Amino acid sequence: MTTVMLILALQDYLRTELAGDAAGVPAVHLGALPAKSESTRDAEVFPLIIIRPMEGDSDESAATAQIKLIFGTQSEHDSGFIDVLNLMERVRILLMRQRIIDKKFRIESDWKWKFLEDQPEPQWICQALTTWTLPQIRQEVKNL
Repeated sequence: MTTVMLILALQDYLRTELAGDAAGVPAVHLGALPAKSESTRDAEVFPLIIIRPMEGDSDESAATAQIKLIFGTQSEHDSGFIDVLNLMERVRILLMRQRIIDKKFRIESDWKWKFLEDQPEPQWICQALTTWTLPQIRQEVKNL
């Protein structure tokens, strides 16, 4: 449940912080793009951010989760790839300045990003892999 709490907190944080963005407010989704329905068939998809949990690790001393952030933009210009890189960089700066979201999840400084070689032009996609420290679960012993 802690990983679910992390991705929900991250979604809320990004929606709030990017709401006034002059470069276009991205939709922030969990896991994948939502399924198309009759009412959303013609809705704009881009720009977007997808928050996807990848893997986690925990022991008695620490717990971490790796979260992939997928960024997408659309542009008819040859320099459209710059838009997606700018979106990713804006998010990186926001997270690295804040470091802790929801008073319990801390992003580590090892931000790894990748620009996908095959691009579905006019859409542009890149991704970042982030590592988060999660709150420790404390053992509770009752009735000793």
